[in-house]
Amino acid sequence: MAELEDRFRRLLLLVPYVLRNNGATVEEVCERFAITRTELVADLNLLFMCGLPGYGPGDLIEAYIDGDQVWIRMADYFSRPMRLTPAEGLMLYAGGQALAAVSGPDPALERAMEHLSNALTPGALERVSVGLEAPEELTVVKQALEDRRRLHLVYQSQSKDEVTERDVDPWALLLSDGRWYLLGYCHRVTDERIFRVDRIRSVVQLDETAHIPDDFDLSQYESVYFESDEAMTVTLDIAPRANWVCDYYPLLSQEPLEDGWIRIRLKAGGMAWLERLLLRLGPEARVIEPESLRQRLKATARSLARRYV
Repeated sequence: MAELEDRFRRLLLLVPYVLRNNGATVEEVCERFAITRTELVADLNLLFMCGLPGYGPGDLIEAYIDGDQVWIRMADYFSRPMRLTPAEGLMLYAGGQALAAVSGPDPALERAMEHLSNALTPGALERVSVGLEAPEELTVVKQALEDRRRLHLVYQSQSKDEVTERDVDPWALLLSDGRWYLLGYCHRVTDERIFRVDRIRSVVQLDETAHIPDDFDLSQYESVYFESDEAMTVTLDIAPRANWVCDYYPLLSQEPLEDGWIRIRLKAGGMAWLERLLLRLGPEARVIEPESLRQRLKATARSLARRYV
């Protein structure tokens, strides 16, 4: 992930640089950005797939090496700083406030917010107010994440209508569709779980150190759940061991089946989110409707299998 971020930052600098110095030699560009010729060629090939909406031949960036010179065309909008409209500025400021509420004090974010507030129309920020519903337990959870300490939860299960106690190693906090979620390793079930913070009845930080996997990637959970009017309605049969799904996602309905499985209906928060959920459940879930989803999931599974053959 860090490598992709570094490459993205480099491209944002490389394009305006070459536009100002079109015809610069490969050696000059490589020296300026501390990259090899191979990396430069890969960056230019990537730019060929970038451009303005429409993405036709006249919309995409032209980037190539001619002889020993580097050229970029059809990207004049990168030659000058992009300017936000007042509405975009206010939306960005509101988003920054929400991020600050999630992540806590951050000097870089505070500086960016200060620069943005100075650029906005005087008095405009008086009309901006960001309020995020935060259960009382959230403060304890955030502190445990900062201290890397294990938590003891008293948790209300929606599907079983029961209260359980469990120790959890917290990995991250997520905000999705107006709800807070705690992602971590549950020692009661010896597996990864996602807990809705508003269903935590009490929480205590323990002295034990929380273990966070070295390969933990928060970007995999960037969309825990998002429901919209256009979301796809899906019917699934889930095994008894997978009834935790009923705890974490709002369901349209659920009913027990004779074989012990549970039939649930829910609105899928995006196809990518749904595919990740179904692949994680594996044989513990059966897609009933729609048929198109069943075929798509089979194709995805076959594609993944080919990678490991």
